[in-house]
Amino acid sequence: MNISNFNKTKLTNAYGILCGPTPKASDRDALYPTFCRIPKNEESTRHSHFEPELFYIMNGTGLMEINDETTEVIQGDLIRIPSFSQHRLKNIGFTDLEFLSVYSEDFATPLIPLSMTITAAPPTPNGPLHLGHISGPYLASDILARYLRSKSVQVVNHSGTDDHQNYVSEKAHSLHQDTENFRQQMRSRIQKGLHEMQIEFDEFIEPKTDKEYQNKIQKFATKAISRGVIEKEMVDFPHCKQCDHFLVDSLIDGNCSSCQEPSRGNCENCGIVVPPWDLQNPKCARCGAHSDTQSISVFTFSLSKYLPLIEKDLKNLSLPVNLQSLVERISKIKDLKVLVSHPNAGDQGLTLPGSDQTIHVWFEMAAHYESFALSKTAWTHCFGFDNSFHYLLFIPSLLRALNSEAKLPDAVIANEFLLLDGLKFSTSRRHAIWADEFEGSAEHLRLFLSLERPAKLQSNFSLKIFQDFSANLEQKLQQLSHRAKLCEEQNPTAIYPEALIDCHRFTRDMEFFLAPQNFDLRRAARRLFDFMDLTLQNQHQSEKLMLSTLAGFMAIFMPTEAKRLTP
Repeated sequence: MNISNFNKTKLTNAYGILCGPTPKASDRDALYPTFCRIPKNEESTRHSHFEPELFYIMNGTGLMEINDETTEVIQGDLIRIPSFSQHRLKNIGFTDLEFLSVYSEDFATPLIPLSMTITAAPPTPNGPLHLGHISGPYLASDILARYLRSKSVQVVNHSGTDDHQNYVSEKAHSLHQDTENFRQQMRSRIQKGLHEMQIEFDEFIEPKTDKEYQNKIQKFATKAISRGVIEKEMVDFPHCKQCDHFLVDSLIDGNCSSCQEPSRGNCENCGIVVPPWDLQNPKCARCGAHSDTQSISVFTFSLSKYLPLIEKDLKNLSLPVNLQSLVERISKIKDLKVLVSHPNAGDQGLTLPGSDQTIHVWFEMAAHYESFALSKTAWTHCFGFDNSFHYLLFIPSLLRALNSEAKLPDAVIANEFLLLDGLKFSTSRRHAIWADEFEGSAEHLRLFLSLERPAKLQSNFSLKIFQDFSANLEQKLQQLSHRAKLCEEQNPTAIYPEALIDCHRFTRDMEFFLAPQNFDLRRAARRLFDFMDLTLQNQHQSEKLMLSTLAGFMAIFMPTEAKRLTP
């Protein structure tokens, strides 16, 4: 029995109120109780921390604020405050408000569903995958899938090629190649690049040859027309007299009407998407001639009209600041239209039912994602910032307009651009390192790209820095492998408490960083790399436990290398 006397007069200022820690039983207490007092009409500062916390009201009346919720609390109330929640307590009574605060380092990790579908934005087969592509949705989706499977979650990892983009036909035209032969060659190289990087998809669709897929898209378009969710309107569509084709996507060069940066409609700088007729200074991307216009009828979708249907759902998603800013800016635009159909512009896309126009590829994408939005299976979607407009705003708004039960993804994992030696990876300029031609350890590269992942900001790739990293990592892995063999021979049985604590904290952190709701590949990779060093520094009988714990999470990043630690 351990009974201590607590002196409530010896309090110090913390979070704007008076607090004093209660005596601890030992240095390893999992709980940290603190007695707190708030004088009449005063309040604590609004703050948050990673630890979950409990408030037990001992005396008085207060107003408890947690994030956006506020409620009155009285003596005897027990209040649970989740990790990272902004909170504040105000004394609204006539006496001092006294309460016991108890927090723990063991912050709660999000619940993991029994099954999940992971979708990764489909690559366009106008070229092979480069390391910038790999560092984005594809590596993220693979690592998430491997982590969830290690937790016995039933996972379907889904992607495919975006076959109907006119970027494919225009690239083939520039190379004087047959479009279909070129598309098949690039799809093969894309699949080879994924294989070389050990990125596995359970489903990798091919829209160009999939008749069931094509029928699904056209049925969806018919439904959208019949319900009036997409509407026909007359527009002055940009056109090139010299080439005699309409200008859309890969065939148009112009400036974004929002930020004035170069854009083909989908602005990589500010993220806003506008139809071709709203671009400034439009030119033909093939010949460079200034465009004329032709008055034609096309189908459009009013994003401004239907965006309010999903605004509440967007607030419930954990979005980085740049995506929150994009949502806020677009929600203020009064009459933003999204292109649904257009006259054939060099592409070989699907035809809109009842017309001779082509279904725009992003409307096609919405039709494809409808099945995920209507499924009860948890859904995580991975994509790049440059596609955020479509994946976060256009597609969910369109699907919700057609069906009130259509949901947004349960979690989204977005990324910025990875640069190569300070410049953007570029397929057209061949400023790239192709995934299917990469020379070096693909597993080392997986960890390196995770460490350098452009999650919220752009990051840079340097081949020289990677090669130095790979050499250093190989030394660590050799040492760890040697330790694993010694452990197997000696078969130690004792477990040191310090090692148990280290393994517990490492596991807790990795589970938090790899949960879909707060997926953070950079921090997870850094924590893994640091735990490698910690394991090497600890030469004691608990080494087998640490090696086993390390190997379990290492297998998510480097599946083959992890086997070196488990002889």
